Amino acid sequence: MHRRARSILRGEQGLSMILVLCIGALFVALSAALVYAASVLTANANRQLLEQEAYQLATSFSDVLEGELNNKDSSFAKFVNEQFMFSQSYGKDIYDLESQPKEFAWKPKGSQPDGGAEAITVTLRRRPGDGADKLNQTANSTNATDLRNLLDTLEGENRKGMAIVDLQLDITVTVTKNGESFAFTRTYDRTVKYDSDGSQAKSKILPKVYYTINDGPTKYYRIDALTFYAPGVDDKAIDDSNIKSNRLTFHCDTSQQPDSITYTRGAKQSTGTTQE
Repeated sequence: MHRRARSILRGEQGLSMILVLCIGALFVALSAALVYAASVLTANANRQLLEQEAYQLATSFSDVLEGELNNKDSSFAKFVNEQFMFSQSYGKDIYDLESQPKEFAWKPKGSQPDGGAEAITVTLRRRPGDGADKLNQTANSTNATDLRNLLDTLEGENRKGMAIVDLQLDITVTVTKNGESFAFTRTYDRTVKYDSDGSQAKSKILPKVYYTINDGPTKYYRIDALTFYAPGVDDKAIDDSNIKSNRLTFHCDTSQQPDSITYTRGAKQSTGTTQE
């Protein structure tokens, strides 16, 4: 009887040992899971912090570029207006197709503080604006009154040239910091005006707005309410006495710089992270 009791006790002790080992293993597994979860949460928090810092740097740099863009004397504005938005080198037909992207890479010097960006890339893209078709418009004039109404629409108030959104510009700023990259894009509408005052055409000072009649090659400049003058063509003029039924086409001379350029933020704006 005693022998049997001792056997039972030994069996219970073995089961207890197994149970203790299982519980210990469970606690070890739970501890490992908690450590892993904590490390994942910490890594995600650190990454979000880095992304936020990269976002702040990207948007701040984008704000700086916006100020430079509307400062016509800045080197950035001069490059954008006189080269990127003007030359076909960055895409064939300026008013037909989106341009090829143009990138500028910047890296800080060795003395750059640790809190700054490791690298900044600025990418420019150009595309035709919603008003690009207004740079050249054709209408048939049946009488002087209809023509006068047409000209008021084409040229705008006081014949100072109508405001035309001829192009759009994307500026993407990509900031890299501690291996995390963030890209921030703003789209700008470029509004231009071309001088339409042709009153000095007889003095050989030609404005940047002219007209063609019936698709002919001769450039006519509006020098009076309904008088169109073609310098050097035997002082040829068309006025309300002979305009009658002709096809009149309004042109902005896009081979020259506009008289006025302003940039305003468009509806498009995007952000996103990129992996290094």
